[in-house]
Amino acid sequence: MIPMPQDAPGSAHLYLREQQLRVAYEAMMQSWRDLQADCDPALRQARLGPAHHRILFLIASHDGITMTTLLDRLGITKQSLSRALGELVERDLVTRTALPGDRRRKPLSLTTRGAALERHLFDLQRARLTRAFRAAGVGAVDGFRKVLAGLAESAEPARIQS
Repeated sequence: MIPMPQDAPGSAHLYLREQQLRVAYEAMMQSWRDLQADCDPALRQARLGPAHHRILFLIASHDGITMTTLLDRLGITKQSLSRALGELVERDLVTRTALPGDRRRKPLSLTTRGAALERHLFDLQRARLTRAFRAAGVGAVDGFRKVLAGLAESAEPARIQS
């Protein structure tokens, strides 16, 4: 666990010092690493990587999402997404269905196998997330969401805060 600098009780942050920002950023990096590590054994067993995991998660969370929206949310190249998505389709974890009248838009959905794998991966992370949110309390959770919304300038704030 990363030691967080302690302020005097009741002191208000009029600004954050560089050291506090560095510690917060390091904590975010370590938290992401630990969340990912929860899934690493299951991903290795499925012969998938973190990019596949993020794609499965977003499709599970937004059934019918398009490749364009995935590109926007993941911030990766079309070539990288096409490769990883192609592998997921080939392995019967994701389906692409052309819409009648618009063959270019192909909403993405998880297959039964894909949904089961994504559920298993999310369950591995849920315990850590739930434990952290419960320990922090409701006010801290709301504050955390506001911080994330402020950091994710490319995302819609309502999507992060809801």
